Amino acid sequence: MFKADTPSGSTENQNRELVGHLDVFRENRKGPLWEEVMMWMMFFSTYAPWPSVTPILYLLVAGYMAILIFDYRTIVPVLLKSWPIFLLPLFGLWSFAWSPFPAEAFRSGVLFLLTPVIIVIAASRLSMRQVMRAMMFAGICTAILSAPYIADFAEGGLYPQKNYFAMQMLFLMLTSLATCLNPKESIWIRLIGVAFVPIAFVFQFLAESATSLVFAVLGIVGMLTLRFFWVGLGRVKHLRTMIFLSGVTALLFISLVILNLPQNEFVNDFLGLVGKDSSLTGRTAIWEAGRLTSAEHPIFGVGLEGFWFYDNGMAQTLNENDHKAFGTKLSFHSTYWETRVHLGWIGWSLFVFIVVWCFYRTVKEWFRTPTMDTSALLVMAVIILSSTFTESYLWGTFNTLVYLYYFGAVSAFGAEKREFVGKAPVYRNIEPTEAAATE
Repeated sequence: MFKADTPSGSTENQNRELVGHLDVFRENRKGPLWEEVMMWMMFFSTYAPWPSVTPILYLLVAGYMAILIFDYRTIVPVLLKSWPIFLLPLFGLWSFAWSPFPAEAFRSGVLFLLTPVIIVIAASRLSMRQVMRAMMFAGICTAILSAPYIADFAEGGLYPQKNYFAMQMLFLMLTSLATCLNPKESIWIRLIGVAFVPIAFVFQFLAESATSLVFAVLGIVGMLTLRFFWVGLGRVKHLRTMIFLSGVTALLFISLVILNLPQNEFVNDFLGLVGKDSSLTGRTAIWEAGRLTSAEHPIFGVGLEGFWFYDNGMAQTLNENDHKAFGTKLSFHSTYWETRVHLGWIGWSLFVFIVVWCFYRTVKEWFRTPTMDTSALLVMAVIILSSTFTESYLWGTFNTLVYLYYFGAVSAFGAEKREFVGKAPVYRNIEPTEAAATE
């Protein structure tokens, strides 16, 4: 039998033999309830589409800055490890120097920088389960407030645009599903998750957003597969890695075969399936405007807040073609074009680096600890990454998708990380007969 160390003066030490040392770790920390509520309020302020929540958002930001000051010993190391996600915001902040509206650009740059700071603070103090729970309850509150507008979901309901409403309901469904599949979560909270999975799915369906529904089906299949199949494969050494690499190889091979088929109509067929046309609902015209603008400002871009304004004829032409009032701030429906137009090739390169780094970190953590939490973050990271090509969500500030994508990458640096305490000596008890024989 092996035992840890006991006081050196005890009689027992005379009948023991030191056989080695064991590494001792402190288990994952769990943040206080008030901080979890604070995280829920932050998520709700990003879910809610009303300007009235803006003062609450600023108060929450001030609260997180206070937490950073009082617990800097814990948070600053995590901030330093998460340095890649700050590259683009810092560059965007400096774009006030060449933006046509420097004051607005500086304000947007500050918000751009505060967004990853908030999520790193949360990752430093809260566990994955606490953050996922806060996200789920924020979505539940939004769904309850949206319910009276159910007849208008196809126009967006409380939201100005139906796709944005459908995407919020998508992540409510995914976080609810992850919660009810998590065996480590409280049974009462899991039952709440079970109730809101079908509600969020129905709300998506009523919003008539085909793309969101495709993501919903893929997300459900992905989470169920990871929960009931992938986790069990961990009992066989290296089997997960072999299956993963085989799947990637098969996917690349099938893609090459399809793309080289003569008279390939798969792209148009897929677009028709999700309710899109070859212009992607007018997106190609906006992308062409982005291409022309970025050609005039290739290196640094036009700066933050430098495209959607009254005096920009190209922006107002897009407003007119989209039947929007002059001066309406639209989006390029592509995070890559948003970055390239506003921050040029430098910003585009930084953004691609951040996207790749975050996805790599999320996949790495999932391979290291394939729990329901890491599996859910991986599924959502895949969906968010897929949306960057036709939506600009990942370009936003204080945005649900930005929070989730960044959190999946930096969560292992903070409260989820086991802390090494030191080495503990291990002794073997020597039986009296053995001791006598030794003498």
